[in-house]
Amino acid sequence: MDIKVLRNLLKTAQLGSLTCAAEEANLTIQALAAQLNKAEEYFGFKIFNRTNKGAVLTPEGKHLLPYIMNVVKTSEHLRLKAEQLKKSTTTPIRIALNSTFSVDTNKKIINFMIDKLSDYSVIFSTSESPENLVKIAKDETDIAVVLGGNVPPGFYSIKLTGLHIKVIAACSAESAATATTLVQPLAECPYSASFDKFTARHKPLLQEASVIFSGSELITVSLMKSFNSIGIISQDLALANGLNILPGFEDILDVHLIMKEPILTEHDLESFYNNVVHLPEIPLTA
Repeated sequence: MDIKVLRNLLKTAQLGSLTCAAEEANLTIQALAAQLNKAEEYFGFKIFNRTNKGAVLTPEGKHLLPYIMNVVKTSEHLRLKAEQLKKSTTTPIRIALNSTFSVDTNKKIINFMIDKLSDYSVIFSTSESPENLVKIAKDETDIAVVLGGNVPPGFYSIKLTGLHIKVIAACSAESAATATTLVQPLAECPYSASFDKFTARHKPLLQEASVIFSGSELITVSLMKSFNSIGIISQDLALANGLNILPGFEDILDVHLIMKEPILTEHDLESFYNNVVHLPEIPLTA
């Protein structure tokens, strides 16, 4: 059975429409219907009940679907692994770590990457999420670790399930009521959505505050200390700098691997989850 036929069969089951599935597969409806007929002939029973309203799986088709999904997923892993093996072992892979993480967490990520990408020469750098996004857009890195959901279109993305950053509001003053300035992250910063949530909840407190913009978490900390400001930063950085964390607000940001090419897959990351994310000495809000 051609894997393309199984992929298109899966698309039809997911979309419930030959028209939509054919459009997504860049086929005519007649060509897709012929593929489905071929699959049903191969398996020896009807997989879909097809009507003018769409395509619905038969009871036999429902039982078969999980096996088809596994075959399609495995074939994709096989294809990606074959693409990796085609490349020279001397091809450098550039990885932009995220400076928001602790040294210990980044060390664990480095060890994982070196082990998983042993066929490559691995080069590491570290910077905050906005700079990492610029690096990958300018082809200055192959893999970037970024915070939040700001994933640029046209890139591959894998969510690092279980690894998060806890974001809080903090200030250098003993009380937020004495703060005169608010440090607002630029739109490309991962904390910009958290800033919007915070300001929406505390409008009366912030009405008289002036605003300073920041494109970096480290610059935000400097501004907070210099201008008696309130800022949105990671909890770990606030504690490390002796800042006062304001009660009643916190946000949790996801972490993503962004890639120009699918160098790593979710299957590759299974050992990452087992050996990095779930280690007791590595907190989930690293």
